Amino acid sequence: MGYDRIYSREEIHQILWLSERRLRPSSPLDKARHGHPISQHTEQRDNPFDRRHIAQDSTFASRKDLVLAVEGALHDNVGQQELAKLNAHGAVSCSINVQLSATKGKIKANVVRNPMAQLGNRLSPAEGPQHYLSHVLVSSVFVLIDKLAPAESWAPIHIQTAYPKDFLP
Repeated sequence: MGYDRIYSREEIHQILWLSERRLRPSSPLDKARHGHPISQHTEQRDNPFDRRHIAQDSTFASRKDLVLAVEGALHDNVGQQELAKLNAHGAVSCSINVQLSATKGKIKANVVRNPMAQLGNRLSPAEGPQHYLSHVLVSSVFVLIDKLAPAESWAPIHIQTAYPKDFLP
């Protein structure tokens, strides 16, 4: 069975749960980071204000929102095309960045906007208050996926991260 297939919500939830704290399979062991789709990008994150070095940081309002967003990404035409790349010998990872259409207006996120200053060509953290937006509607999602080897037939992928990318006004 190929990677480009329809995954049930239960499968997606199990894949996310199994990916949590698992070292990224496509990275060298000494540089591999732990998977964090749930602990860093849902309401289970301890402190949404802890990453001041990022201009905009977001978490899904609930695990259900995360599962729905990942489902939308995996089943989207762009998502299926990216997953199909994992069928090739030697392919180890893919990323999906899609606009959510089927679930538009249903998936919510919490967003923290941090003050940034332009220093040359890059943004750097600046002094000032953070701006927090609660239950904002999500319009797109980013998902980073690795192939597992050997793959379990029902959970052949590792989701390193998945987070809300853009929001509806």
